[in-house]
This record gives sequence, structure tokens and C-alpha cells, in this order.
Amino acid sequence: MTLMEHRLAQPSAAAPLATLLHGTMLAKLWPWLRQEAWPWLHKSNMDYTSLLCCGLAFVLYLNTLNAGFVYDDRRAILANADVSGGSSWQRSFGNDFWGTPLTDSGSHGSWRPLCVLSFRLNYLLAGGFAPWGFHLGNNLLHCVATALVVRVARTLLASFWAVLAAGALFAAHPIHTEAVAGVVGRADVAACVCYLLTYLSYLRHMRWRESADPRQWLALASTLLFALAALLCKETAITALLVCAAFDVMRGLSGQVDKQRLRSLCFVLGALCCSAYYRLVVVPGPQSAFSSADNPIARTASTWTRLLTFLHLPVVNLKLLLQPQVLSFDWGMDALPRVTTLWDRRNAQSACFYTVLLGVAWRGCKVLLHSSDFSDVAGVNGGGYPQYHIQKVGRKSRAKRKRLANNNNNNNNNSSKYQAFEAAYQQAALPYAKQPCSDCNNNNSNGAYVYGDQHPHTHTHTHSQSHATHAPHHLVSSAVSLALHKAFRGSRSSSSCSNSTTASNKSSGSSSSSTSSNCSTSSCSSSSSGCSSGPSSSTDYMLGGMSVAARNACILLMSCAFLTLPFLPASNLFFYVGFVVAERLLYLPSVGFCLLVGYGVSKLLACGAVGARATRTRRLLLLIGFSVLLVALCVRTVRRNADWRDEESLFRSAIDVNPPKALGNLGSVLSSQARYEEAKQVLQEAIRYRPNMADVHFNLGILHQNQQDYKSAVECFQRAIKFRPSLAVAYLNLGISFIALGKRQQAIEILQVGATLEGATVRDRSAHDQARSSAYLQLGALYVEQGKLQRALAVYREALSSLPTLLQQREVLYQRIGDVFGRLQQWDEAERHHRAALELQPNQVAAHLSYGITLARNSSRASEAEMWFKRALKLAPEQASVYHHYAEFLALQSRHHESAVYHRRAAELAPTDYALVVAAATSLRLLDRKVEAELWYRKAVALRPNDAHAHTNLGAILHLLGRTSHAAASYKAALRLQPGDAITLGNLAKLGVTNV
Repeated sequence: MTLMEHRLAQPSAAAPLATLLHGTMLAKLWPWLRQEAWPWLHKSNMDYTSLLCCGLAFVLYLNTLNAGFVYDDRRAILANADVSGGSSWQRSFGNDFWGTPLTDSGSHGSWRPLCVLSFRLNYLLAGGFAPWGFHLGNNLLHCVATALVVRVARTLLASFWAVLAAGALFAAHPIHTEAVAGVVGRADVAACVCYLLTYLSYLRHMRWRESADPRQWLALASTLLFALAALLCKETAITALLVCAAFDVMRGLSGQVDKQRLRSLCFVLGALCCSAYYRLVVVPGPQSAFSSADNPIARTASTWTRLLTFLHLPVVNLKLLLQPQVLSFDWGMDALPRVTTLWDRRNAQSACFYTVLLGVAWRGCKVLLHSSDFSDVAGVNGGGYPQYHIQKVGRKSRAKRKRLANNNNNNNNNSSKYQAFEAAYQQAALPYAKQPCSDCNNNNSNGAYVYGDQHPHTHTHTHSQSHATHAPHHLVSSAVSLALHKAFRGSRSSSSCSNSTTASNKSSGSSSSSTSSNCSTSSCSSSSSGCSSGPSSSTDYMLGGMSVAARNACILLMSCAFLTLPFLPASNLFFYVGFVVAERLLYLPSVGFCLLVGYGVSKLLACGAVGARATRTRRLLLLIGFSVLLVALCVRTVRRNADWRDEESLFRSAIDVNPPKALGNLGSVLSSQARYEEAKQVLQEAIRYRPNMADVHFNLGILHQNQQDYKSAVECFQRAIKFRPSLAVAYLNLGISFIALGKRQQAIEILQVGATLEGATVRDRSAHDQARSSAYLQLGALYVEQGKLQRALAVYREALSSLPTLLQQREVLYQRIGDVFGRLQQWDEAERHHRAALELQPNQVAAHLSYGITLARNSSRASEAEMWFKRALKLAPEQASVYHHYAEFLALQSRHHESAVYHRRAAELAPTDYALVVAAATSLRLLDRKVEAELWYRKAVALRPNDAHAHTNLGAILHLLGRTSHAAASYKAALRLQPGDAITLGNLAKLGVTNV
């Protein structure tokens, strides 16, 4: 009986126990725990494991599809012309992530054109800014990333449970919510997808390179293209090629010899250097300094404090991965206290973190270096043969076999020689050769050579001591024989663990089929993956042919590489960035974290003696515990997704972590919803936390302005300007508040300052220029109101020269200039500027209205004016202002009945616009339609109960209707609001009321 037949004849050690436990749940689950029921899950491509993890990822983020655009989405998507198609798609490569030119002084330098183009594709497919389409794109990308994580896990982890744990953890980890639920987080998700594709493409290149397959160049080109795509999605993906090179070097250190490895590494590292040079030197970097509120640690004066705090930040990020209970959309300001002294206990955490990390790296490299020692792998220290890839010899041997096949006689002779050689090789190599993959027993049914330790009770060689005596001779002869054997057969050794052993004995003209390698379940070795049938049958597994220690070292080193290398560019350790901690940046490093968890699961499952009932129970409890943990993470992810549904819920969720930032943003949201009292309390609370926040003072000023409390608004805007002198929008609203208070001279002075502000240090250059343009327009309107038409022309022309890039603002400026020339009765100039406005925005309603108003002032061109009003009505049939201006034109033409119809339609379209409601009431009164006029005057009073003129108008129409008592009441209400008004007193006198 051969060794293999002897082993197959032995009953399984676990069979008696399984029989005793027949009928129990544990007995039913035991085959699953041994993974004998899951071989069909180990396929090289997308399979049920990937589908399971992808399905989990998709289901967990379904509640993000009804979310809107929040936080940074507004600026990066809604206000970005590169997304909405306001500019050509090629301009995305010249602008930053926010749509600002990279050379502009306000650019952040975040160059992510592929991500911006994906937003543009979303916009085109959805026909506009439909939030669900953008969120669906993020969700699908997360599913793709999850599938790739499963694929990457298979290249390193041999256990099915380890792969499943890594993939499921990545799908469900709550730290990914910001990257998936926030639309701008697509940059991180897309970069992760391209990053993993880069790694997998390089593994394919390595396999084809080791087998001399010419497709290796295609795989290498794909690797470089994916690496470039990852870099164009987000800057942190620049380390993708470094991870590829690291794994190739590890295989070389572990004894996987390949003469072409250096060539590949030169290509990869050369491409890495070129991309780093292009991104850091050629592409413009940040042109504006980040705010001290975003990264206050970088602005700390003490070098010692900066160093200690930034060294502690990786520990903070690791805690977020380990315990993602407390999460926040922003970790700036004082959310993370600084480490100011050496005696801070957080320094001990930092020291432990870096000690463990460096210890793992040192130990792993040491193990790999020792595993490549020839004496070790030859049998002295229990290693295995290194796998040599003799590509040129392999090609020659195939050619020889082809020539031999043409001659039957020569073929028979060579076959005999080959059998004799192989028999001699087996006899020499058997006692000393080691198993290429400790998870697999490469057995042969006809007694051919076996790589691996012999079972202690199945020694069949009777001359083992004799062989041990001549060990040095066999060490040399077996190595030489192995090389000659491979050269003669022309085969190339694979880097993956073989799943079958081809029979080599060909006697009596018959050949024996190879037997599939089965994972031994009689004992659980210290393998990194435990006992598994996966790696032996998976073409993905890349650690075959290594010793157990070398595999463990590779897994730990690659997991740490995925965990640390993508994080380094944003760690603040090499250069400062505009944030302290950002959860979305952990999306890619979490791949390494999930691999470590999967590795830990495999080690825990592999411990103990297989077959023991206590061990089976412990494994079952371990899987149940991990399942409970996974369920808890899923629940946390779903709840965290709800925080990103809208801005109010998002900002409320961060009040405990970053109260000033969260309260300030929440107050702005509440103010925009007209919840003024609640917003006022929230904004004042934010100021108590951090009194120097200019944005919060500005938002509080806007709130007071909306409540027509202009004095309080002026104070808030002045404080905002004090804390941020470059805030142009604060100057604009301060000027508007001065106008409302009747302080026109002060308004002119403030608007002049705001209109001429430089934007060299501002973050949002586009918003800054728009505020400057509005200041110019408001200043010009003041001069027009005062009759200073030439001054108004000078202001508008100055705006045209200082703001050349704002096309929409230029169109408005041309309209205003045309209006001024119309007032000056310079019809040719007026028409020229209106035509220029129409050329810039041919479908702009305001341009049509402005041109029509100008032509209406020229009595000889009334028919042309009406044509332009009708065109405006056709462009905007639901816009109230169009009906109002057309009604005013008809009133000038004494077409009062038509005018009343359009005035009423305008008021119906905008029932909350006081001016339009009053205009409709007045036009009806002029037609003696007093009852209808009374209804609209009452609506005007309801809109502005504190406006004296509204009460006076209502009293007048009631007076005309003969309802004197009600008219007197309205007049008295007007006098209470505006005592001594002559018109109101005169109307009361007509009623015979003198005692007021």
C-alpha cells in the first residue's frame, strides 16, 4: 500500500464525534466550520461571497437614496459650472474640485477631474440635479469597492471565513458613511476602486510574468492606467504603485525568484516618481492658505505641541476604526484637544501604536529575509524550496517537446530517459523536500513523490538513517535535480499553491490522472489561514510556495501597507493639510484594517486541536460573536446614514463633538427655513463657544435683516467684518442695511470698500467675486436713485473691467448700463448694451425685460417693446415679475383693463410679494372694481401688519365703499404706526373724525 492509499484508508478523526453528535445543531454546523461544505464559494472571479458582501453594502445604504445635497455638496456640485455643463468638460482638468482654476489665488489645489466628470455624467443622465442619482452612483461604487476588497482578501487570506469577514466588515463599517452618503465622498470611493484595481492588475502582471505570458505587458499597462485614474480621483491614491512594489519585493524576499522582477519594479517606481513629480510640481498646488479653524493645530506656535499632536492623530483615526460610535462631519476647531506636554497620557498611546507598527514591520521583514536563505529552504530549518521561474529555459523545452513530437522513435527514447531521470529524482528528493504550501497535501495516487512532512505513523522508507547520513549530498543533488527536472519538462513554477499533482509515472503506455489536493483536517497547524480548501483551488491566492512564517509576515505587512500608505499623504506629518481628522479619508485605509480583522478571524478559527468538541463549540461561538458584531455595525451604519439625510440632522449629530461649527451651520439652516427664534438661540450659543467666528456673526446679521431689525443686523455685520476683513458679502449686506435705515452715504462708503476687495486670501473665490459684483450693482442703483447717472455709469464700467470672468454678472451690468443710457435718452448706446446682454444670455428673461423697458421709454418703438415683453412671457410663463413689467407697460399705454389682468396674475403667482399685491389692488381700484381691490388691500395688510401705508390704503378703499367705521379703524391703526401722517389725518377729517 502506498503512502497515499494508507492515508485514504484511515477514517477521519472527526467522524466518530460527528456521529455521536448526529441530530444536534453543532453536528450540522461542523462541516461548515471545517469548510467542507463551501468549496463552490472559492472561485477566482465574482462569486457568491462577493455577491453576498455587495448585497449587504447595497442594502445598508439604500436609505441614502432619499437624501439631499448637504454641506460641501452645495459648493462642489450645485455651484460648480464643471458639473452643470456651464463650461466645457476639458476645463475640469484645469480647475480644482470646486470649479476654481488651479492657477487662481483662491484655489485649494484639490485636482480630481475624473470625480468631477462623474458628477457631470450624473447631471446629464438625471437631466439636472436629482440627488437620488448622485447617491445611487455612490452606492454602486461602494458595492464595486466591496467586491474588490473580497478579491484582494483572496490574494492574501487562505480561509473562506477570513475572506468573508473582511468583505462583510468593509461593507458594513460605519466609518464609510461620510464617503458614501455624502456625494462629495465619491472622490474617496472612486479612488479606492481604482487603487484596488491597480493592485489586482499588478498581481495579474506578476502571474503572467512568471509564466512568460506576453499578456504581462497588457497587465502592466493596465496597472499604470488604473494608478493614474486613482490619482485623478483623489490625491491620497498616489501610493497605489508603492503598494504593488512592496508586495513584489516581499515575494522576492520570501524566496520567489524571478529574473524579471527588477524590470517590473523599475517600471512601477519610475511611474510613481513621474506621477509624484507631475502632481507636486507641474500641477499647481493650493494657492490659498487654509483657515486656522479647519486645522488649528498647524497654526499653533509651539513646534513641540504640533509634533506631539500630529503624532497622536493616527491613533485617533485607528480608534475611529475600532470604535465608530462617535462620528462627526467635521473635526476642526477644538474638537480634538492638543497634546501640549510630554506627560500627557495620549503620548503613551502614540508610543504603543508606533512600537507595534514598527515591530510588525521589522519582524515581518526579518522573517521574509530568513525565509529566502537557501540553507533554510533546503531543509535545514524546515523551509521549502524557493520557486525559480526559468522562463527562457521553459520556452526552449517546449520547442524541444514540439520537435520530439514529430518523431515517434525519438519520442519513445526520450520518454524512457525522462522516466529514468524522474525516478532517480524522486528517490533523491523525497526525504528532504518540503511542502510548498502547508495548507495542501500534494498527494499522488500511484506512489509519486510527495512534498510535505510524512505522517509520524506512516514512514515507509527503510533507509532513512542512511539518507540522513548523506544529507549534504542530497541537499545539492536535490536542488540540481529540481532545476534540471523543470528545465527538461519545460514547465514554469507557479506562484500559487498547486491544486493537483500530475502523475509522473507512465508505464505500460498508460498515464495516471492527478488527484486534487485536499486540505488536511486531521490537525490544525499554525498556518495563517487555518485548514481550508480555498487556497489550493483558488487562482487568486498569491502566497503559495511560502513557509507558514513567510505567509504570516506577508499578510501582516500587506495589511499594514494598505492601512498606512494611503493615509500618509493626509496625515499632516509631511506637510499640513486643511483638516485635522476626516472620516472620509479612512475609506481606503480601512481596507487594510478589514484584512487584519479577517486574518485575526482565521487565526482564531485555526487554533486548537481540530476534532475536539470544545474546539468546535468555541469556533461556533466565535462565528456567532462576529455575526453579532457585524449586526451592530450594520445598525450603526443605517442610523449614521440618517444623519446625512439633510443638513439639519447632520449638524445636530455633531453638536457634542464640534459645538461651535455644528451650531453655527445649524443656525444658518434654521434661518433659511424662517425659524428665526430657534435660529437666533442656536447662533448665539455658537458665539458663546467661539466668539470670533465671522460666519456665525454674518448669519446672525442675515437673520436680523430678514426680521427687518436693521440696527441689530448692522452690529452683526460689523463684527463679522472685524473678524474677517475680506468677507465681501458682509460689506454688501451691511450696505443694504444702511440703505434700509436711510443712511445712504454710509451705505455708499461701505459698498465702495466691499466692491474693491481683493480675493487673494479667500477660500471661495467665485462667491467672493459674486458678492463684489452685487456690491457694484447696489452702488450703481444708489447713484441712479439719486439721479447721478454718470456716476452710476462709471461704477458699472469699473465692474466690467474688474470682474471679466463672471459672464452672468456681465450680462446684468450690460442691462444696467443700457437702462442708464435709456434714462439719458441715448437710445443707440442703450440698444447696443442691451443687445450685448442678449448675446451673452440669449434666453435670459431679465435681458428681454430690460430691453423692453428701455424701448418702452421711446414712444416711437412701443410695438418693439411689446414684442420683447411677450418673448419674456414665453420664456418664463410662471415668473411673476414678467407679468408685472408687462402690466406696467400696458398701463403706460393706457390699456388699463389689460394691465389689471396682468397685475392680478403677477400677484397670484407671488402672493407673498407685498409690492405686487399692492400693484394689483391699485390697478383694480383704478378700474372702479372696489370690492376686488379691498381683498388685495387686506392681503397687503396681512403681509405687512406694521406698515402704516398698508392700513391707509385699506382705509381709503373702505372709505370709497362707504364703510366709514371700518375705514376710520384702519386710519387710526395707520396713525398708531406713523403718528402725524398728513394724508391719514386728512382722510379722517373727511370722515368727520377729529378726536384721534
